[in-house]
Amino acid sequence: MNEEITVVRVPTGLPVPVAMQEAQDRLLARFGDTPPHAAQNLQVVVNNPKTALLFAVAGSAPQSLEDWQEISTDQYVGTLTLIMVQTTIRNMAHIEHVVVESGHEGKGIGRKLVEKAIEIGHQNDVTRFDLTSSPDKEAAQVLYKKTGFKLRETNNWRFDG
Repeated sequence: MNEEITVVRVPTGLPVPVAMQEAQDRLLARFGDTPPHAAQNLQVVVNNPKTALLFAVAGSAPQSLEDWQEISTDQYVGTLTLIMVQTTIRNMAHIEHVVVESGHEGKGIGRKLVEKAIEIGHQNDVTRFDLTSSPDKEAAQVLYKKTGFKLRETNNWRFDG
């Protein structure tokens, strides 16, 4: 029997349930370098209308704010963060933290998350989507190619400070 998985955007301003915070910590831990309790920033993310926090949830989509409070930690099986930015020449977005629970990999959940992010971006007039991924994450590379992303030859610079 296939379990129904629904990809939903967390409504802006939703009071973040404890189960969602616990699930986000569990999911982000798969990256290995994520600080513990990174989910404490969730309320700030959820309150930002230019950031879309997506979750893949086992079961039907929550229809009300109360429904969000009823989702248990183990029902959250994937997540993605979409950050939308207006520059002087275009609306663009960056996709961050695409992660699917290990027991749910290979079921198309990552693809559903990315496609939902693109849909939300298009609804907000986004014309360019960027993301980064470690070369050793082979399944992620396949996913991004299948959803239309192209590997760019560029220098990726970062300043931590």
